[in-house]
Amino acid sequence: MMYSIGALSKKTNISIRTLRYYDEIGLLKPAKVAESGYRYYSNEEIKVLQHIAALKELGFTLGTIKEMLSAGKDSQQGHRWKDYLDFELAAVRKEKNRLDELEKLLQIASYALEMKGEIEAEDIFLFIKALQSPSEIRETFLAQHFSEHEIEIIKNLPDLSLNDPRSMEWAKLIRKVKENMHEPPSSIISQKLAEEILEISMEWFQQDEQLIDRYWSLIRPEEGTEAKVYGMDADVMDHIEQIVDYYLSHLEEGDGNGS
Repeated sequence: MMYSIGALSKKTNISIRTLRYYDEIGLLKPAKVAESGYRYYSNEEIKVLQHIAALKELGFTLGTIKEMLSAGKDSQQGHRWKDYLDFELAAVRKEKNRLDELEKLLQIASYALEMKGEIEAEDIFLFIKALQSPSEIRETFLAQHFSEHEIEIIKNLPDLSLNDPRSMEWAKLIRKVKENMHEPPSSIISQKLAEEILEISMEWFQQDEQLIDRYWSLIRPEEGTEAKVYGMDADVMDHIEQIVDYYLSHLEEGDGNGS
């Protein structure tokens, strides 16, 4: 059975313009061209069109598809197809890795926006540097300072590059701390923040107060240096210590008065 280009377009849902383009580049030639110039296609061309559509779904360019279809006449077609598929798989994996890294970067940027209310260019470069940092460096650092059990706890802390709701919870809490650093430790706001910080810390560190203290001291930046953990610069950490110390001291006093 033969189909005019219009009939083929309707049957395959491929535009006449596209079918003409396929003919021009030699990708799909009609079975017959009448003296009038009309193109006619057979069922064989329909099969080729289905093949083209499938290969396009796999991500191949028209130029590559043309080469792949031509390879069908080659005795080495199996090897050539394998080369094409391996190449496309490698390209897809590379793009997937790029998108994974982009997702992580966007997630961290979202976290930063929640914490600071703005994102600066230097923050973006800092995030990129952190993502590109070899994991071996962190592994070595953890092994030097913590036991295996403690490392398990630390590795379960919120990862800013993942869609972990705990990260946003912490970002909002630190933003509140930053917005209320003018408040004295004794204020109701400061004490509420101290209580929240302690509750989160005890939950995330599995009630291990010594681990919390050691981890806190290790992430504290030295004077004049950048924060080791995003948002946790020396001023913020000093203020948190002040409001938490005040909270704990008065909590102890309250316990003592009640005994």
